[in-house]
Amino acid sequence: MQTHGKGLVVLVLFTSNFIGMCFSRSLHYQFYVWYFHTLPYLLWSGGVKKMAHLLRVLILGLIELSWNTYPSTNYSSLSLHVCHLIALLCLWFNPTPAAQEKAKRR
Repeated sequence: MQTHGKGLVVLVLFTSNFIGMCFSRSLHYQFYVWYFHTLPYLLWSGGVKKMAHLLRVLILGLIELSWNTYPSTNYSSLSLHVCHLIALLCLWFNPTPAAQEKAKRR
């Protein structure tokens, strides 16, 4: 149980940082380092079980491509925002660990 508590703390910290990145007014290339390493954890922690691994990898690739497009274009900015929105929705629908344990007991 203690290990699961630590995982929850990591999820909350990574999610908070990710939300800050999603809603920041301007994005600079240095900011990418702040959340790049947390993206795989966040995408695979999402509550959408039907989302295929290939789709998650595609989202990671599109985010990478969006950040590496210089100068940014309307398409790179749009793809970054769409990928962020998908990841946020997956995290939003992620059931809490207490709800998961309760469902297992039934």
